[in-house]
Amino acid sequence: MSETGIGIIGAGVHMKANIAPSLFRLGRRIAAVATAHPETAQAAANQLHAPKYFGDYRKMLEAPIDVVFIATRGEDHARIVSDCLAAGKHVFVDKPLGLTEPQARAVAEQADKAQRRVAVGFMKRYAPAYVRLKELMTGSRELGKAWSFRAMFAITSGREGWVDEKYLKFGAIHYVDLLRHYFGEPVEVLGLCNSEGVKVDEAYVLRFDSGVVGSLFLAGLPAWRRHYEEITVTFEDGFAQVDNIAKFVMHREAQSRVGVIRWQEVDERDEVFTSVGTSSSGGWKELYLNGYVGEVEAFLKAVEQNADISNSATDNIRTVKMCDSMLEALKTR
Repeated sequence: MSETGIGIIGAGVHMKANIAPSLFRLGRRIAAVATAHPETAQAAANQLHAPKYFGDYRKMLEAPIDVVFIATRGEDHARIVSDCLAAGKHVFVDKPLGLTEPQARAVAEQADKAQRRVAVGFMKRYAPAYVRLKELMTGSRELGKAWSFRAMFAITSGREGWVDEKYLKFGAIHYVDLLRHYFGEPVEVLGLCNSEGVKVDEAYVLRFDSGVVGSLFLAGLPAWRRHYEEITVTFEDGFAQVDNIAKFVMHREAQSRVGVIRWQEVDERDEVFTSVGTSSSGGWKELYLNGYVGEVEAFLKAVEQNADISNSATDNIRTVKMCDSMLEALKTR
């Protein structure tokens, strides 16, 4: 793929703050920008050093670009991705891709038929701390088998209409996807909510086909204007925790020694891993720790090497389905 092969649709905060800078960090140039109005498209193109701009993304799809990055209103994603696939483009799209399972499935089937890569922006799969936790389950297995988890995702929305469903599918879906990425498919979901208006408060107990069980707490309340997320996984021989993306803690259960009572000794040990604190990152560090650079790099590599990607449109079907299962669990209570 040439350096002139990338176009973007949408030039809001997420695109300008996360996706475009990740492309720049990877040495990629943006060839074209499309927004809903020519004036905003031109301003964004100037800011992102793109030589072309369009007030209609469909016009951009006629240009000689190979890949499209989409970050617009979530309700429009399935339709825009479908148009991009019809134009023969590979697509990276911010979540959600499809507000229902049938919508998600239709896009995935179109991508397969067109033989084009579609990746959904579930960047937590690529965040270094979450990658370390995944490796304990599928790679090193230093702590043995995973048994259970406790997870929390909290950030207020404060948006009209962002009640349980939209909060889940437009925001907390990141953590839903992460749990699937770790544990497989849910086979049992119990849910309770205490939501009121734009104040979202949900709690779930889940069992996965891997046998892992655990709880997930979602909070879209004013108390959580600061974003907080955490997951602790209990393994057979210890536990591991990711605290707000930047901190990874691993505890190995110490081996008992003959004739020694554990509480009489000082032999409990936690290993704590964090990123380096430095001013030399120039503000780029967050792009790496949050997984934005990782997800963009993985997608471009999949396109260029004609390889599979874990956060594909096909995999996204099951994440949307899990969201629907959780919402159904709330209704049954």
